Amino acid sequence: MTDPENETPKAAAKSQPKAAAKSQPKESAKEAPKEAPAETSSAGASASQATAAVSNAVSVVREKLVAGEQLVLTAAGSIVLVYLVFQFLLDYLIFADRFVVVLAVLTVLAIWVHRWGHYDFGNGYRLVIGALGLSLALFAVISLLGWARAGGGAGDFLRLIGLVIYWISGIAAGYGAWLVFRIREE
Repeated sequence: MTDPENETPKAAAKSQPKAAAKSQPKESAKEAPKEAPAETSSAGASASQATAAVSNAVSVVREKLVAGEQLVLTAAGSIVLVYLVFQFLLDYLIFADRFVVVLAVLTVLAIWVHRWGHYDFGNGYRLVIGALGLSLALFAVISLLGWARAGGGAGDFLRLIGLVIYWISGIAAGYGAWLVFRIREE
């Protein structure tokens, strides 16, 4: 056996549940709860694991990102999601050019690369996120104005939903980028 002070965190975590299980008395048959069918318990277990994983991911993002970055990340992710669902799967024309989607992916990648320590943009990070987010907002506003100039259109309702989500996401990305740009480096 090794000394608990010299163990790695993984080895210490493995040894603690075994020791705790040995020290706890076994429950009697009367106190044991009735088990649910195997199908229900496995589905419930996988759902709770998925919920725990999402909760953990959200808490990590909240720890690492400021409010403006969270807004830009969510908005850029929404733009990519709108492209995948409405234009790629449902074949509605939301983006006249795929450059907006590439810009949204680059925005997500820039935040991820900088904040998760893969590369440090230094003081230029505020400029990079500001430029990418404001570009997304500019493209969304141009799309909105082009749609209004064409008379709105009596297009399909699903296409209109995709466009509205895109416009809101683009404007939110611009606002978040402005919040990131205004942060003063110390």
